Amino acid sequence: MFDGDAVLADLQQRLRDRRDARGVKMIALERLTGLGHTTVSKALNGPNIPTRATVIALANALKMDLDPLLQLWEQAVDASRQGAAEDPSARDFFRDLIETHTRLFAGRHAESARITEFIRDRASGYVFVEALSGFGKTSLLADLVRRNPEFRYHFISQAYRRRGGGFDPTSPEDVLECLCEQLDPAHTRGGGLKSLERQFRGLIACPPKEPTVVVLDAVDELEPPDQLRTLLPRRLPHGLVLVLSGRAQGDRSCLSDIALSPADVGLHLRLEGLDEVALVKLLQMAGGAAAGLAEDADFVAQIHRVSAGDPFYVRFLVEDAAVGVLTRDNVERTPTGLEGYLDQQLEQLNRSAHRTEHVEILGFLLEAGTLSAFDLYNLVEGLNWLNFDTILREIHRFLLVHRRALPGVQVQRGSEEYSFCHDRFRQYFRGRAGIG
Repeated sequence: MFDGDAVLADLQQRLRDRRDARGVKMIALERLTGLGHTTVSKALNGPNIPTRATVIALANALKMDLDPLLQLWEQAVDASRQGAAEDPSARDFFRDLIETHTRLFAGRHAESARITEFIRDRASGYVFVEALSGFGKTSLLADLVRRNPEFRYHFISQAYRRRGGGFDPTSPEDVLECLCEQLDPAHTRGGGLKSLERQFRGLIACPPKEPTVVVLDAVDELEPPDQLRTLLPRRLPHGLVLVLSGRAQGDRSCLSDIALSPADVGLHLRLEGLDEVALVKLLQMAGGAAAGLAEDADFVAQIHRVSAGDPFYVRFLVEDAAVGVLTRDNVERTPTGLEGYLDQQLEQLNRSAHRTEHVEILGFLLEAGTLSAFDLYNLVEGLNWLNFDTILREIHRFLLVHRRALPGVQVQRGSEEYSFCHDRFRQYFRGRAGIG
């Protein structure tokens, strides 16, 4: 049996090493293969297995022996198929989230290493990752489970929430159903909240048959936030590590909502802003025009100055650099801080020919939280499947697109769900709309 993630990592590392050895820039590799920027970037760094045709195109462009690469590719595909058959169904919901949050991810090697060392060296205990909103808690944990698919996990994400739409990742019942399903192969769905609480309490209190890691992201976004208050013991049994994350809240810690204290935590990590080394890595990963700018120390320093290392803001600046919007010539005019940048983006939207539709779309999302494309067709006058992609293109970076699908079932056009990609966007637009 092969570890699919390890095989995929080996395949990608070989391609990256060959590209580096030959000094081939991303933009040149795109031209040599005839593939788009996103396809090449995901093939080299993404969490999903590239297509066979993509591997062949990259091997030919980099003048590599094809047979060993295709053997690795086939092993990764076989492992992926087996893993998909074994994965509990509730985890399928988070595949899109994990891919989205690890697409551009760098600068947290030290934190990842400390969590990995804790899991390896300690028989049990709590890990707590704390940071300001948008500082990469979810991305860090998404990368952790991407690299360790045997971990059990649940992401309590408001951005993926939809009342009445089936699985709600912020609902206590769905959180416990998902975790019980992963912790107990004999778990039967549909027992109700009280039954789930009893099952989870029993599972989390007993030593597991083999070392087990449970990752629970954004415990402060659970509704109600104190739902786990009676379910987590202050000391975990031998062989169980629970990795939690939550937003920094000044002098108050969200640990109190789940009846834990700092003294109960074996490893407490606080995520700070990204440094310039991380910015260089992100520019290289983004590719396009950004890859060349990664070598410009003054450009990198300017981005670091205006963003103060804010990972959320950095991501948008890196994306702007990749498509040529942010350059050496205009970087000095980049607004300091995310809010100034969003003000600039809003000014551009105000000049758009689709301003009316944009205002309505953002307004409905502020009110509803999450809406499908079908919902938006019905709510926004003049919006339909013919012009939808064109109108959404100008505001797509503010939004998260989630494609809920059962394994092997193709997503139907119009069923994609849209929400603000982060609560910081929601709060910004609420402020601009004068909503308290």
